[in-house]
Amino acid sequence: MSNNGKNSIKTELINKINNILNENQIQKIDKLTTISLNKKTAYLGTIAIFDYSKFGKVENELNNIFKDYGSFSLKTKEIVSCCKPSYKNISFKVNVGND
Repeated sequence: MSNNGKNSIKTELINKINNILNENQIQKIDKLTTISLNKKTAYLGTIAIFDYSKFGKVENELNNIFKDYGSFSLKTKEIVSCCKPSYKNISFKVNVGND
């Protein structure tokens, strides 16, 4: 995949993710990490969700977006900090390309 193709997919993913986050009043993301593998490109990112009531909806919508690109994984972790409210952190990896 060319760099233009990688950047195009990256921008498209960020826009789709941010649309979901904006609809749910959750802070938008501004970047994804791109990793070039043998015949695939992977995009990694994280999202912090402070309002637990919105978590399920956001997770379902992310699943629907990511499945259109190829294989993906989502990992969720609850973060408890002394300095700010607890939140759920969603880490994701989306693989695009041939297996």
